[in-house]
Amino acid sequence: MLNHIVKSKKSVLLYLMITLIPSMTISHFIAQQKIQEHDSNYLSEARDYAQLHANDIERFIGETSSRLDMLATLININPNDLYNVKEILMRTHAKDIRFSGFYWANPEGDLVIGTNHSPTPINVSDREYFQKAIETGNRTISPVHLGRVTGRFVITIAVPVFQNEEVKGVLLGSLRVDMIEEVVQSKIKDEIIVVSDNTGQLLIESNSSFLEDQLFSYLVKVESVPWTVSAYVTPEESYIYERAFLMSLGLFLILTHIFFLLFQYYLLKHRVKLELEQNERQKLELVENLAASTAHEIRNPLTGIKGLIQLLSEKYKDKKDQLYFQIILAEVNRINSIVSELLLLGKPTAHTLKTYNANDIIKEIEPIIESEANYSSVRLSIRYSSYELPISCVADHLKQVILNLIKNSLDAVSTDGEVIISLVKYDEKCMIKVIDNGSGMPEEVLKQVFNPFFTMKKSGTGLGLVVCRRIIHSFAGKINIKSIPNEGTEVEISIPLANN
Repeated sequence: MLNHIVKSKKSVLLYLMITLIPSMTISHFIAQQKIQEHDSNYLSEARDYAQLHANDIERFIGETSSRLDMLATLININPNDLYNVKEILMRTHAKDIRFSGFYWANPEGDLVIGTNHSPTPINVSDREYFQKAIETGNRTISPVHLGRVTGRFVITIAVPVFQNEEVKGVLLGSLRVDMIEEVVQSKIKDEIIVVSDNTGQLLIESNSSFLEDQLFSYLVKVESVPWTVSAYVTPEESYIYERAFLMSLGLFLILTHIFFLLFQYYLLKHRVKLELEQNERQKLELVENLAASTAHEIRNPLTGIKGLIQLLSEKYKDKKDQLYFQIILAEVNRINSIVSELLLLGKPTAHTLKTYNANDIIKEIEPIIESEANYSSVRLSIRYSSYELPISCVADHLKQVILNLIKNSLDAVSTDGEVIISLVKYDEKCMIKVIDNGSGMPEEVLKQVFNPFFTMKKSGTGLGLVVCRRIIHSFAGKINIKSIPNEGTEVEISIPLANN
């Protein structure tokens, strides 16, 4: 029960780590990026609108200032002819409704002529724009103010008129703010425009009921006048984060669930593989224990049987009896060889590993190998290494492994086939290869060659390769087999070189 709870907790934690947490984290970042893109687009749109209306205001003021400069040029021809000056101003005012009025002021600031009648004399010498125009001799523009004559909100453009480098007067043009607002309003689409001066006074507002914190805004300064144009854009979409988050979450949950299922499949496959390996180890351990416990029991009676058969063969000299005795002795020897393999398969007795030159070990059994090859009419080639190959092993056991592999190769090749034994030094290891061009093995057979009692031979025990692997592993080595049907087999043994 406790194990089941622990496994359930691990499964839930694994699910959270692979699916839910990564999906929510990635979806959050994607949603944040979507919001940034969304905000950036609307801020860019607000900037474009603000710049557009600031340019319109700039253009409007520029055109009217140019008109006033032209009037100043006409007046400059004869500034002392006040009647002529008034006629010019009256005709211009009648044609250009952008101006609230035109006025001619003397250098002292008295309005001498005006297109709008004033019941009382007016002096503008106290106005900063007038003083600046007299002092600098350049055109100046006033802040927005309430006109003394018309009572409208205007901005006054002051253009000094010179004669012989002396200021003869100042031409004043009162530009109507409502006309500027009309120009701005005519270009407005879905945006909200607010125009303010440098004191914060609100000059133009296209919508007085908007909530600034719900909009995207951008501010642009007007160059010719100390005004700022703020454009506000209302987002058409809402719940951007929520929609982007949920859409991304849905997509990534699908992907992470697929990955989770694949990962679960991999874990299950790995678990099954581990269980199979454990079962194989348990089976091999069972076989080893069985072999170790029974091999000694079998060998003792075999010794007695062999001795009795030899005594009987000396007593009964009949040819037929001798034939039977030979067959019995041959089978007893065969049983004895199987028992010897079982003893090696079982838990071996302690052996002291000694250092030998692998070249020398193969040379010692070379005559046996050559006689076996000649008997089978198979070409044999032994390629010794030019290097010393010191390895820690039991020499007789390594000889048994090589002889076993050679026997398998000779059984696999046909007459005039070839078997190669190769010894090389590679990466601080002794590599021994037994290669043949025999019948080879298919993949399904190759996967089972190291299983106990698996054999493709009629007279085989299925213990030869198992014993070989056990011996090589006892030397801290490895044995691998590569085989291709109808092409041949290569058995590779790698044993670490002994330290000098």
